[in-house]
Amino acid sequence: MSSSSGTSRSILMLAWLAAPDRGSEWAAAWGMARAAARLGRVLLLVRPDCAPAIRAWCERHPEVPIEPVPVAAPAGAHRRLAGLLPKGHFLDYLAWLDAAEKVAHELARGQRLELAVHAALGCYWLPSPVTELPVPSVWGPVGGATRTPPVLLPVLGARGLAERALERLVLGLGARLPATRRTMRRANLVLVECRATLPVLPADVAARARVFNRAVLTEVPPVPPRERGRFVLFPSTLDARKGPMLALEALRRAPPGTELLFANEGPEEPRLRRRVVELGLEGRVRFLGRVPRARCFELVREAGCVLFAGTNEDGGCALVEAMLLGAPVVVLGHSGPAEIVERWGTDPSRALLVPPAAPAAVAAGMAEAIGRLLAWPPRGHDPHLDQAGATLAFLGLLEEAMAATAERRSPAEPVAARSTEPALPTP
Repeated sequence: MSSSSGTSRSILMLAWLAAPDRGSEWAAAWGMARAAARLGRVLLLVRPDCAPAIRAWCERHPEVPIEPVPVAAPAGAHRRLAGLLPKGHFLDYLAWLDAAEKVAHELARGQRLELAVHAALGCYWLPSPVTELPVPSVWGPVGGATRTPPVLLPVLGARGLAERALERLVLGLGARLPATRRTMRRANLVLVECRATLPVLPADVAARARVFNRAVLTEVPPVPPRERGRFVLFPSTLDARKGPMLALEALRRAPPGTELLFANEGPEEPRLRRRVVELGLEGRVRFLGRVPRARCFELVREAGCVLFAGTNEDGGCALVEAMLLGAPVVVLGHSGPAEIVERWGTDPSRALLVPPAAPAAVAAGMAEAIGRLLAWPPRGHDPHLDQAGATLAFLGLLEEAMAATAERRSPAEPVAARSTEPALPTP
């Protein structure tokens, strides 16, 4: 496999949000850029507020050929609407994509590019400008098709169910946009974050798509090992689909003396606080609010286990971070997080999967897993995720895409009409 040293290859990457030492979207896109830089220079298109941190990092690591290209979205009414609507950040993102497309075309005219990668907010139902460039393209990894198992819908509550219904409608319409269909068919390589995305793609696109979860490229800073306590850490946002209510129900069944720490915030907090009182768990649950990233990593090192109960997860950046920090994890065995553990996990004793079932059965399974980890703490503190193998797999996919032009049509060629429509997401 080629390395960046001695090569003049340039890779264009659309990232929107990417930066070192940030969480979630930033961390996943930054991990993709870091990995791709092993193959050549990465021109990283980002929001302007991301560029200073990237430049500062690159000054400290001049051997890594990443060049941030700040792209500003035009001002407009969408800025006001973005702050008022649920998921309003997508309006900002769409405006940024339009501006990024113009910058990408200018870069493609001014120099030789070997590949264009869509590392931005990866949604199967939105188009990408990378397939409009005269270079091989990678669309994804994209997601957005994972659904809460029907048996677990009660844990979402009324608000969560309403959000789910609206989301299904919007995603179904987006998947049928002509621009989205064109992106699907023109991409030289289609990557999906998890297998749940495959059924909602057109059949011919799904047949050639590859599964790769970009969360596995997330990086963590060095954090010294600490003595593990008897508390369970819940680092996810307090959103219904992240399963905080399942965490509470699991604590109810966990061994006496076990504590639960919510190390984030979100709209479910009032509902959770009421449930804590109903269950008589006041002395065993702590709401820490939004914990700074560095402190959260320390808590991960100190926790008896870290709990991931998301019912609707494609990725899993926080899960990857916990595994890289050597923490024992209990994970709802559904979609993206389960696939991360199954494909890239290296120590089954520190990554326990609980299969989806009725809420009471899941809570009981999580409580049993928590009790096992607290009673017999795993000795290992080293990473238990094969990130080196995941990185090599990702680089292999990028090189495959670079070589794909001889086998597939150029993005400039017309797209043949299809007789079948993309499937709507299923419940």
